[in-house]
Amino acid sequence: MTTDQVILAAIVAVIVIFVIVGIVRAIGRRRAPQTGFGAGGTATVPLGTRGFAKTAIARTGVVLAAGEEWTARSRDGTEIAAGQQVSVVGQEGLTIIVEPGTSGSGTQG
Repeated sequence: MTTDQVILAAIVAVIVIFVIVGIVRAIGRRRAPQTGFGAGGTATVPLGTRGFAKTAIARTGVVLAAGEEWTARSRDGTEIAAGQQVSVVGQEGLTIIVEPGTSGSGTQG
């Protein structure tokens, strides 16, 4: 085997190794669990969970409930002020449905 053949074989071997590593990494990413929502997140919020409005909820807004920020809308379309306590009364996909809660009981977030 000549020097040129050895160099060509080494180059081909390196290319094959890179291709194999790329395929293995792609397959590994595809097998990642699809149930989680980031760092320990959840896809549902139990009914009755209390939280508070991080933004005003007119049509939609942001609520902190169950330790996470959620897109939220009020049950009957009434506006809920930022900072007001809310209670979860339903959920549509990743949007929770809330109604104003009393500020004297329960824990926030």
